[in-house]
Amino acid sequence: MNKKRNIASLLALVVLLLVSLACGSSTSPSLVATSAPAADSGSQPQEQPTQQAPAPVVQQNYKVGDVVAIGDNVLVVLGWENVPASDFSAPEAGKKFVAVELLIVNKSQSAVSISTLLQMSMKDDTGQKYDVDFMASTAIGGGNVDGELSAGEKVRGKVGFQVAENAQGLQFVFDDSVFGTGKIFFDLGAEPVKVEPPAELAGETAQQTYNVGDVIAMGTTNITVNEVLYPAGDQFNQPNAGFKFLVVDITIENLSATAISVSTLLQMSVKDSSSQKYDVDLMASVASGGTTPDGELAPGEKLRGQVGFQVPANATGLVFVFDADFWGSGKVFVTLP
Repeated sequence: MNKKRNIASLLALVVLLLVSLACGSSTSPSLVATSAPAADSGSQPQEQPTQQAPAPVVQQNYKVGDVVAIGDNVLVVLGWENVPASDFSAPEAGKKFVAVELLIVNKSQSAVSISTLLQMSMKDDTGQKYDVDFMASTAIGGGNVDGELSAGEKVRGKVGFQVAENAQGLQFVFDDSVFGTGKIFFDLGAEPVKVEPPAELAGETAQQTYNVGDVIAMGTTNITVNEVLYPAGDQFNQPNAGFKFLVVDITIENLSATAISVSTLLQMSVKDSSSQKYDVDLMASVASGGTTPDGELAPGEKLRGQVGFQVPANATGLVFVFDADFWGSGKVFVTLP
């Protein structure tokens, strides 16, 4: 029995430790006022000195266009807009879609991960919180800022929310540390607004790039961009107005002794000269006439496939980005013609 009781006590201690770690740092409580009666000392009660309430803490807010550094990140909110409903996604009754455009730089010396779902939210002037919304993100058309950022890497993208139609005083919130503390608050203003991005941000460094045809070794995986295509589409499948289809023909080879998994959605994207990110596009992949290289690669297996994107017709400085290990770190950047 004693042994079982000791094991149970040990488990309880581990649980408490994990909970405390997950909660991050905290502030010690202090008594401001109490309604409990004073203990009877047998003498006449003495008047207690009045305890002064601490001055209220004023939350520091930033505005659109401010460059803010927090933790490993430098962040700029470039603006926001109301997003019209699309054929595939519409807001609920009494609500609207809102997109916030961001620019983020990893100023640290190691890779960091960005998660819109875990780190970003919106509030209105009543304090009502709004989480990142899948349908709003669909209406935006992709280009989120999720994923790994290499040391010195910059990414630009949009985050979608669904908020009350009459919401006022919208505020974007970025939580720098999911399991710790540290938040930034950006007041978005009464009307949609957009500013030009800064020419350069602190911590930004050029990433090593490769060329089409290079065999690039990333750990035990070889990646080769064989060619880049710009299919016109057909009468049933056309790019959006002002955009064009871009298809990357890629070969991936597993040189390890264990199987690996490849996911185009999680591991592949395209960026332009402004660091705007473009996600994999289903219609562009269909226009390629090929097959995406998704799935498991057995030890020693080589797999070739075609991955499609939609990019602005006038986009410049296009770079294909491959995240070699979406559970770890390591990225490849290939300059596209």
